[in-house]
Amino acid sequence: MKHHSQLPPVEWVKRVNNSWIVRGGLEKRAREWLDYLASSGDGRLLESCHAARAMCGLREPLEDPKPWFYAGLFSLATGAEAARFLQPYRVTMAAVPAMADDENVSLWLDRVGDEARDLVRRLRAGLRQAGSKGR
Repeated sequence: MKHHSQLPPVEWVKRVNNSWIVRGGLEKRAREWLDYLASSGDGRLLESCHAARAMCGLREPLEDPKPWFYAGLFSLATGAEAARFLQPYRVTMAAVPAMADDENVSLWLDRVGDEARDLVRRLRAGLRQAGSKGR
C-alpha cells in the first residue's frame, strides 16, 4: 500500500482494492460502491477514499489492512446503502456508523466471539479518529 502513496486518493483506493484477493467478492462490491459514489456526485467519493487511506494508517503494523480499508471506504454509507452493498460482509457492515443501531448488526455482534467484537469496536473507534482529523 505504501508504494502507491503518491497516487491521488481515488486512484490509490482503486489500485489497492484491485491488488487484493478478497474472500466473498468484497473487492467487486467495493468497485460497485466506487462507481455508485462517482455517479451520485454528492462529494462522498473523495471523502470515502480519504477515510480508507486514513484507516489503513491506524491499524497495528502486522494486522490485516483489509477490514480497516473497507470500513473506511464504506464509512459514509447510509443504512440502506450498507444493506445493499454489504449484506454478506458483516464486519464491514457492523463498522459503518449508520449501522451502529441496526438490530441485525446488534444481534450478530451478540453472537460472535470476542475477537470479532473487538475488531468492530476498534474499527468504529478508528472511524471516529479518522473523522476527527479532517481531510
